[in-house]
Amino acid sequence: MIWLIGGTSESRSIAQRLSQQGCSWVATVVTPSAVRLYQGLPGQVQVGALDAESVRGAIAKYGIRAIVDASHPFATEISHLAMSTGLPYLRFEREDYPLEPPAESLPDLEALFQPQYLENRRVLLTLGVKALPRFRPWQQRSRLWARILPTAEAQALQAGFSKEQLICDRPGTDIAAERALWQRLQVDTVVTKASGAPGGVPVKLAVARTLGVRLLVVDRPSLAYLQQTQDLDEVVAFCLQQ
Repeated sequence: MIWLIGGTSESRSIAQRLSQQGCSWVATVVTPSAVRLYQGLPGQVQVGALDAESVRGAIAKYGIRAIVDASHPFATEISHLAMSTGLPYLRFEREDYPLEPPAESLPDLEALFQPQYLENRRVLLTLGVKALPRFRPWQQRSRLWARILPTAEAQALQAGFSKEQLICDRPGTDIAAERALWQRLQVDTVVTKASGAPGGVPVKLAVARTLGVRLLVVDRPSLAYLQQTQDLDEVVAFCLQQ
């Protein structure tokens, strides 16, 4: 049994390939909505955030013999936990998307908290709900909106955002819809993560060019994976060898 750390579009492709090879897998995802990624496939799916204890429990329950980590590029906590198990491990890392003006790369989230980026700006945050508490000091210094998953609204409210500041929707993948949202909010700055093409970076870059909006892109965390690939064939070969 392969443990597929999922929740991404790439993990669906991996699950399909493993199923075609007759390789058993169980995918773990954080939210119930992510289960639909694996509809029609013969594997198992476990929902819920994992910690060290639940990881050990899952390994024992499913008889895990190897791990394919296809989690989001910013989901470093689960990657650390997986590598600490001592099981054979392979990271599937989606390709980064090359940035061009008006996009600007930031080394980490901490670099964003400077007046030149946020002071008196109209800012749309597309960073996920976990980052929102960091923006409390800027609520009175800028106009902030945040796009979050509908299931994260309560967390965003606790982080100091009002309902009027929240766009409860999945990441934008349609250029026209994204442009309409930015125009409605009259934003001059959008902040996102370097999540690659599946994370919507190409769409945001295209809209930023059209509207002259500043696009700030937070770089991926630096993590020393035990093994890493961008090749689906290598993932399948790894799993068949276990």
